[in-house]
Amino acid sequence: MAGRFWSERDNKAIDQFNNELVEDVVSTTCDLYSVSVEETETNIYGEAKGGGKNYKKPVNIPCLISHEDINYQTTELGPSAGQSVSFAFLRNKLVDLNVRPKIGDVINWNYAYFEINSINENKLLGGDVEKNHDFIAVCHMTRRSRLGLDERQQ
Repeated sequence: MAGRFWSERDNKAIDQFNNELVEDVVSTTCDLYSVSVEETETNIYGEAKGGGKNYKKPVNIPCLISHEDINYQTTELGPSAGQSVSFAFLRNKLVDLNVRPKIGDVINWNYAYFEINSINENKLLGGDVEKNHDFIAVCHMTRRSRLGLDERQQ
């Protein structure tokens, strides 16, 4: 009965409103680096050799971003920064760009790199699985040196 309360016209209006809000009003973007499975060498366990993953060229995506404050921890090796960030993408925009963020992919935003920990796609309008408009990636800050990204890939 979910279709009774949300017509296709309402669905299109919500998509248009969300698109204008994210792209024209908020206008924040991030760069998504997807893991290139074909180019990443693996060991007998299916893990990346030496922890070195290869990434595809970044895709610039409009999004809404919510973040916590940066926290610093000091150990015998020196200070280390950490931050948790959530990136909310419009599902239709991801389809248009032909990308789907996955756990392990990396997002570049605010001069830092964030690895995706989890994906949430469970906000349904009217309880209808066909009316799922958002895609949220929950991430943690990671070191660029750990990723093996260099300027040639950008």
